Amino acid sequence: MKNTIIIIIFLASGLLWAQIITPIANIQDSVSVYNGQNVNIEGVITIGAGVSNDNLLNVFIQDSSGKGIMLFDYDISSAYEADLVRGNFLQVSGEVDEYNGVTEIKDFSYTVISSGNSDPVATILDLGINNDIFEGTLVQATGTIYEMYYAGGGTNLNIEDEDGNQVTVRVWDSTDINLDGYTEGYILEACGAGGIYNGDFQILTGYQDHLSEGEFLNYPYGDISEIIAGQPVNITFSRPLEFDNVILHWKTNSDINFNLLEMIPTENNENIYETDIPAQGEGTIVNFYIVAADTTGTEFIFPEEYPDVPAYFYNYKAISHCAVLNIPARAFDPYSGESFPIEFASKNGDKAILRIYNAEGKLMRTLVNTIISNSTGIIMYDWNGKDRENNLLPLGLYICFLEVIDTANGNKKTAKAPIVIGAPLK
Repeated sequence: MKNTIIIIIFLASGLLWAQIITPIANIQDSVSVYNGQNVNIEGVITIGAGVSNDNLLNVFIQDSSGKGIMLFDYDISSAYEADLVRGNFLQVSGEVDEYNGVTEIKDFSYTVISSGNSDPVATILDLGINNDIFEGTLVQATGTIYEMYYAGGGTNLNIEDEDGNQVTVRVWDSTDINLDGYTEGYILEACGAGGIYNGDFQILTGYQDHLSEGEFLNYPYGDISEIIAGQPVNITFSRPLEFDNVILHWKTNSDINFNLLEMIPTENNENIYETDIPAQGEGTIVNFYIVAADTTGTEFIFPEEYPDVPAYFYNYKAISHCAVLNIPARAFDPYSGESFPIEFASKNGDKAILRIYNAEGKLMRTLVNTIISNSTGIIMYDWNGKDRENNLLPLGLYICFLEVIDTANGNKKTAKAPIVIGAPLK
């Protein structure tokens, strides 16, 4: 009986050991320690089999630690192509190996736990630092294409940010990504797995939605903190002048008027002012401008030509399948030529249908029926108050109805909000 108990305890401890999962971040942060060791990992595939290489198996997987790693094999079998696809969640057992600066898992076995999972949130790169620590990890960078050329089975898109820092975006022929329209001078937002080639960091793209039109934040008077849905954003402001007060004006598309926030000197530097704009949900654009008064009472506006030029802005990107509908809570008068701004969002690749119904539920017009194809997931639409026959609708209450469809699995989400067509009081 005692021997039986000992055997049971031994087997139980062995099973517990077999289930220990090593965070990928631990491996990537201590490659020399894990090199040659067998590990168990789990995560979502970000670039699948046969995508970034159709001769060797280069599959990228990432876990909740925020880091990714490559699964490697010299052969791409049909099983790999069927199982190791983007969005599949795996448990993997294999040996850690480092080759030419690339960390990989080789001689591995795996179990597919689930499929259809969303990509992890990509890490936004600062191109001014060494990004080798993000090798294998899903990353994102924005820059202007300054050089574009074909080399060895793929195309290099070399981009640089506003400070002149550069990185190569590698697009292998095996990805089947269409590069029509991407030319020198184009502002590109690129997503992909971090890679190392000849000692240099690069971004390895895998899919068409990894490339899109980018934009620079272009706020020259301070910094905008990292933008995470549900968290406030810190704005700093500095100019070589002495100010008595600095006021930041901000609004979303749901606000009728700008909200005011006092900016106060930071603890470390009284010439740098800061404030936190309240948290917003994903799929929201925040606009802001700053009014600063010096010691004589003279006011300065930033941007200096506002409102003749747009205010500064930043985006809470829509990274999940959601139905976000942001509209101002006010009436509008299309009879005087006014249009009504409708902001809606869901993740890139979802289908979005935006409709207008009258108070009785009758469809008046379908405003938008499209696949969302931008990195923010946000679309702005200015409605002119007209129906499907291009006639102005009567005064009254209308319902703006948004339906978004996940094209991968058919899941639907909806949102609705009232819109009032009114006329000015005489």
